Amino acid sequence: MKELSALPLFAKVVELKSFAEAARYLNVPTTTVSRKIQQLEQDLGGKLLNRSTRSLSLTELGSQVLPKAQLIADTVSELYNEAEEMAHQPVGTLTITAPKALSQDTLAPMLAEFRALYPTIKINLASSNRFQDLTKQSIDFAFRLGPLHDSNLMALTLSNVKYVLTASNTFLAKYGEPDHPLELYQRPCIHNHVDGYFLPWRFAYQGEEIEISSNSELISDDFNVTKALSVKGAGICYLPHSMLRNEIAKGEMKTVLDEWVPQDRSMLLVYPDKRHLPLKSQLFLEFMRSKRPEFVEILSGQSPSSIT
Repeated sequence: MKELSALPLFAKVVELKSFAEAARYLNVPTTTVSRKIQQLEQDLGGKLLNRSTRSLSLTELGSQVLPKAQLIADTVSELYNEAEEMAHQPVGTLTITAPKALSQDTLAPMLAEFRALYPTIKINLASSNRFQDLTKQSIDFAFRLGPLHDSNLMALTLSNVKYVLTASNTFLAKYGEPDHPLELYQRPCIHNHVDGYFLPWRFAYQGEEIEISSNSELISDDFNVTKALSVKGAGICYLPHSMLRNEIAKGEMKTVLDEWVPQDRSMLLVYPDKRHLPLKSQLFLEFMRSKRPEFVEILSGQSPSSIT
């Protein structure tokens, strides 16, 4: 059987573009690295690298071998990680980003419960309404409103999010209730945006669908601010029902255009597409999967029994 340990070594040499750097990284003599690569070339029947005093480049055979060598290197690394995790408690820090309103009203008690279950896992929660690059910013999980547009990410659907169109009684007394979504263009509205992208208002009624884009002089990137402005009579808002449930029940806010059903969105738990998630991430993912009935009850207004 051929020696396979040289394949991850070959991948590391290519990654670091140096025999010496690979040897330093692996804490072995440079002569050992050179000898193993030479033996690998003999086993494969051809040169893998063109070497000079200043540079390395792949041969045609090297280009063919490299992807498989990288796969083996990744697999070996994952095996060692799994073995280490099995021998120890789950440790590390989970970096999570979530919308501000969700963090405050829903996630905080859930994260406290998770920490009680796994006290050796630290949580770094960034409450932000901005879309952040999970890979570049080393974020483990992001709670986002769907749909998901990045094919390099995985997503667990936690719940549909029921939206409502509401206004305060003082606002409606002054401007009157709209009878059709297009009449919203003639009334003050408070719109939201994320990273400069306006979140459109979408409605459906008897097969007709209408999308209302922003024409507002009041724009916010924070749903809580939008709610506060609308409660004070500054305009009509389009927000998750969970944020306005109490105000509607007390009669402080009234839903409008009830026959025009606002289209639901999905609350997603998004994470990088990896073959192997660290144990800390696996545990968090399973914990949040177990919380789906609570998300459904809070965000969609449905009975928890509606999710299977």
